[in-house]
Amino acid sequence: MRLIVIICCISIFCGNSVKAIESISIITNNDNLLNTISELAIKDCISLLEQACNCRVELNDSEAEILLTLPQIDPNNEYAQSKSTNYPSLKYPQHYYTWQSERVKRQVVLSLETPSYVGISNGLYGLLQEQLWFSFYHPRKTIIPDLLYWPLTESFEWNANPRFEKKGFHLHTMHPLELTEQLMDASFENGQEDIKEYINWLARNQQNYFEFNLLEGVDRETWIDYIKPVVQYGKDRGILMGVDLSLHMIQQKAFMLYKNFPASWASKKKQIKKNLEWLFEAKWDVINMEFSTTEFTAGNVQQKQKLQLYITDEISNTYEAKLMGREHVVSPDNKLANNPKERAYEYTEEERLLDKARGTLIHTVMFYTISEDKAPVYGNTNLQHMLDQLHKQQPQRETWYYPESAYWITFDNSVPMTHLPYLSARLDDIQLMDSLNVEGHITFSSGWEWGYWLVDWSIARWSWEHSFNGQKRKNRPTQYLGDIFKGGIKEASLINQALELQQEYIKDRELIKYMAPFTVTDELPEKLRLHLQPRPDRSYKWLRKKSADGDLAILKKQVIEPLEEFASKTAKIVEGLKKLKHKETEEQKIFQELTNGIAITGLRAQHKANTLAYLVSKRNAKLNGGNKNGDNTKLEKAQAIRQEAQLLVNAQEANYRYPKELLAREFLSHTAYNYGYLYPVSKLHFWEREEEQIRQDKYGLFFMSIWDIPRIMGIVD
Repeated sequence: MRLIVIICCISIFCGNSVKAIESISIITNNDNLLNTISELAIKDCISLLEQACNCRVELNDSEAEILLTLPQIDPNNEYAQSKSTNYPSLKYPQHYYTWQSERVKRQVVLSLETPSYVGISNGLYGLLQEQLWFSFYHPRKTIIPDLLYWPLTESFEWNANPRFEKKGFHLHTMHPLELTEQLMDASFENGQEDIKEYINWLARNQQNYFEFNLLEGVDRETWIDYIKPVVQYGKDRGILMGVDLSLHMIQQKAFMLYKNFPASWASKKKQIKKNLEWLFEAKWDVINMEFSTTEFTAGNVQQKQKLQLYITDEISNTYEAKLMGREHVVSPDNKLANNPKERAYEYTEEERLLDKARGTLIHTVMFYTISEDKAPVYGNTNLQHMLDQLHKQQPQRETWYYPESAYWITFDNSVPMTHLPYLSARLDDIQLMDSLNVEGHITFSSGWEWGYWLVDWSIARWSWEHSFNGQKRKNRPTQYLGDIFKGGIKEASLINQALELQQEYIKDRELIKYMAPFTVTDELPEKLRLHLQPRPDRSYKWLRKKSADGDLAILKKQVIEPLEEFASKTAKIVEGLKKLKHKETEEQKIFQELTNGIAITGLRAQHKANTLAYLVSKRNAKLNGGNKNGDNTKLEKAQAIRQEAQLLVNAQEANYRYPKELLAREFLSHTAYNYGYLYPVSKLHFWEREEEQIRQDKYGLFFMSIWDIPRIMGIVD
């Protein structure tokens, strides 16, 4: 709840009459202007306020009508006293803050209290976004309010406390996302500025961690000099800078610290040392390392432990950085080549202490929480084993939570579907992690279009807890829509209805198993069929060739009819959304994007209902006689729905925030995919493929495939 006051009650100007703001001043000392973190924030906020109020905004004008007073920082008091832990932690300044407001004669004076320069940055941006209606919702777009009058009560105390010491984002640049090429290609036009634009978004949203996947194809002659100023800029903005790479991961063109040959212990150490020396020409704070060859392989446990110790020693002691490593959602029992009888390496006491310097990230996937009972992903019933792992690791080493805000390949933004249950899942997990005193929350981000920026933006803001005059603010999944739509009660209500509808049908009733297209591993031969994302208990090939009448009746009752119900109810919500209009162009674009995302998710369900009905008709004909080609009206209906959805895609592409040639077209990429992450969306590839699979009775993984499987697996370059 913002501290808003009715304009007619403001008596700041000329007695009781209302007058536009003429001047705002940030009152600060010279030390705050010499520190890059606070200096950059102060200058940026002055520029933002000038755009909002169309008034004079200056430094140290004690006669201004609104004074924002910043504290003197004691560098000796920036860091909290060491916590009583059995392991070393990555140090970061305390950065909570408090704003107090009071009237002093004819001025309103807001005084900031915080122990660090980072706290000054957080406090200024927090004031703008949490109280003055600025919305830093997307790295490329900011909503700047018309700040004609000062909108806050004269007297209040507002406290902001970070739920996590480290909070930020991992950009999964193994996939061709908005910033993948800029982060890999030293020759990319304005690439450094694009990356800095995202770093600014992190700072403005009071985040302090940035990480991305480094890929093997970077030009080592030019890349490190290209990325060094970007890393330094992040540090200047108060951001911990991390890079994700692998020890020896062969899939998806990951950067490897050592390669296959030569593979002796001495050769591995030599390659690792040389690569680390090159990497640390840029002053990384964190190396997030993948120690396995693939997500589903366990590897040689003893050898992996020895290499972990060596790399931990190098990174911690030689470079004074932090080594982190993720815990995959694949349970130990499901790992390929896992040998439960293999003995772990027995650490000496010195090695045991060294190992504690290595941190861990507890990973979860898609729109599932770590604690719910049902999450049919990666061969698991749920993800509660990851919560068990968190409880196990937390007393031993620095532990961060590492959930996803989207999942590319064939789950959501590549279809596309705007899965609103991400909002409630991420909020539930944030509150749980806060209650468990988890030190870090790093979000695994996979693209921002089709409304996924809303998930990232909400996560960033939920990572702070606010209280006003002693009363804590409660969080809700769709709460920040009101900031964009000026209160947005009707908008938030309808979008919240869509969230609840998706929660019931897509997630709880598991229609996601059918709405998400099959991915490559779902179409492998039975013994090789890895279970990554939710999928039907029976393949479409089995339904087409082996199902009985009873199986088809169950499919109709439990899947086709609920899909139609969901689509119909979604269409009614979309009708309500279309009746709402917005005067501001940017607001209307955002509103249309969210409406399109909800609409196309409903159309996806309707399309799937018709393709499945078409499959049922063909199988019925085989079992009971009739037209062997099935009910072509169902196929025609599916095609018509796809064409309707294509119009939404075409409209949305015109408003993509980065060039559609980068996001939604083919090009030679540094990733294992030679196209942007929205390329499958551009022609609704997976929708059309499903129609043709059933029409032609072809269900193999190579049919109409857009995947270069050998390249993804690392078999070929």
